[in-house]
Amino acid sequence: MKKIAIIGGGVAGLSAGIYALKSGFACDIYEQHICAGGECTSWKRKGYHIDNCVHWLTGTNPQKEVYQVWKELHVLGDDVEIIQNNSFLHLESNGESLDLWQDTRRMRKDMLALSPVDADAINTFVDQVETYMLMDMPALKPIEQLSIKEFWRLLKKLRPVGKVHGKLSKISLQQYAKRFKHPLLQKMMLAYMPATYNVSSWLFVLGTFCSGNGALPRGGSEGITNRMVDLFLSLGGTIHTRKRAVNLTLGKKQVESVQFSDGSVAYADYYIMACDTSVVFQKLLPAKYVDKFFAKHYSDKKAHPVYSSFNTYIAVDADTSFLGDTTWFDCEPYWAVGKVQQSVLLKNFITEPTFAPVGKNIFQTLLVQYEDDFNRWEDLYLHNLEQYKEAKHNLANYVVKRIEQQYPQLAGKMEVVETVSPYSFYRFCGAYKGSYMSFILSPYAPKKTSKGRVKGLSNLYLSGQWLQPPGGLPNAAVTGRFTIQRLCKDLKRPFNAQ
Repeated sequence: MKKIAIIGGGVAGLSAGIYALKSGFACDIYEQHICAGGECTSWKRKGYHIDNCVHWLTGTNPQKEVYQVWKELHVLGDDVEIIQNNSFLHLESNGESLDLWQDTRRMRKDMLALSPVDADAINTFVDQVETYMLMDMPALKPIEQLSIKEFWRLLKKLRPVGKVHGKLSKISLQQYAKRFKHPLLQKMMLAYMPATYNVSSWLFVLGTFCSGNGALPRGGSEGITNRMVDLFLSLGGTIHTRKRAVNLTLGKKQVESVQFSDGSVAYADYYIMACDTSVVFQKLLPAKYVDKFFAKHYSDKKAHPVYSSFNTYIAVDADTSFLGDTTWFDCEPYWAVGKVQQSVLLKNFITEPTFAPVGKNIFQTLLVQYEDDFNRWEDLYLHNLEQYKEAKHNLANYVVKRIEQQYPQLAGKMEVVETVSPYSFYRFCGAYKGSYMSFILSPYAPKKTSKGRVKGLSNLYLSGQWLQPPGGLPNAAVTGRFTIQRLCKDLKRPFNAQ
């Protein structure tokens, strides 16, 4: 039986491992952290459950291809409850409010009531959201393995979106926002995603939610990870934790072994690098193995930027049912390590009562951070740890004060229980520049994907969200499947997903 060693126990590594075992390989996963899950992570703090990843999951609609992948991985299925909110985002500014409803008719009606003078822009926007509701992310085969019939079927399926996507993928959110006259509609375009994304990305997110394909499995990140781990182990796989890869021993056109920081060594017939690709190309392999795809994406910062966030977790000893799932509001300016911020994005975990003690709740706030912000956090952590801790403390307290100003009924009833900086994502997950997503899909470069091979190393494969920008959990899961499909084809053996 051929053996596979997978480096990285996140969603991509677990996905590849599950499909490898189903397809008749022996498989070990090596994870640098104390448990599997990677970016799909959660933990306990002061009696509260900290979910640091999933707020909604692409693939919850049984009619979409990604749903089948999640079902094969036991993440979704008839036994998994789906939480479907009726509003994706609630916005408040200057005494006015707006909800982005799952019901696009209601969304259109509320937008038109808010700003009749924006009727043309509003109708175009909602029409485009409804077009993106038809989008079905290809998830069952790598594009190069599609038959001619399957390829043409895919093109036919994507044709409605393709008609508008070509233009919208070249327009940034910041540019598109200027089409609206009303300030709150402009802010709606920029409230949830980094302004440097192309507008098609935001339309994809809203279209996914409105089509019922972007809901949340009960249990969040912990539920997703635990279900995948349980399936992997039940199929006969082994997970080794606290195994940080530090070197690959290379032979003639192949990898011979992988060494870990504790001095141990792993040997296998095939190696799958499911860790962050910056680790692969900047720490484990010589520079000559970096291909054009990754060389371009890592070097062209304008075309392929990255982002992270500063997350604050706040215990709330009060009724928060007056708030929906996710709320954005603008506020008085506050200082965030070198930059002034003027808004708060707040996640209310009220639909997950087990995340907090009885009678209480927990909030999460997310503040978008870019590469220059990561550099500031890194510099503080490496050169003045006390200032780093103080900066996290101060920023979290600023956020709490702004929430109290917006919702006076919560004043004195909130306590910060955890903070996560962009540098935290790098420390614990090896995330490039603290980015828990892949490269931003900007207007300055077409979307491209990697086939996950390293030229000159016949038994080394890549898997993970960085192969398919903009990344995220569904791309991580899908690339794990694709990796094993490619390996099976190379070996002329059947791939099995069941």
